[in-house]
Amino acid sequence: YMLGEEHYGGRVTDDRDKRLLNTYCFNWFGEQMFQPEFEYYKGYKIPVCAKLEEYHDVIGKMSPVDKPDVFGLHSNADITYQTAMAKDVLGTILDIQPKESGGGSG
Repeated sequence: YMLGEEHYGGRVTDDRDKRLLNTYCFNWFGEQMFQPEFEYYKGYKIPVCAKLEEYHDVIGKMSPVDKPDVFGLHSNADITYQTAMAKDVLGTILDIQPKESGGGSG
């Protein structure tokens, strides 16, 4: 309830989207996530640690970039994302280049 209604509820304005969000929360956030065999995705288990430093170690070992299939996407989604990111970066570089002014002589 706290995630679906309180945390995200104010940001979701469509009733159907809110219903979908609450359905996801109901199915993904429950007692089953505390079972040792539970994984959100292959290799994505909830770490059980006794000390904060242990959590830091687990997080430090995680990949900084998740594969598209973790989110249910095809691997081509990563290619599309990388292409769009490259165009955006190169466009920004071109936009910040000094512009030549057409100064006249005389």
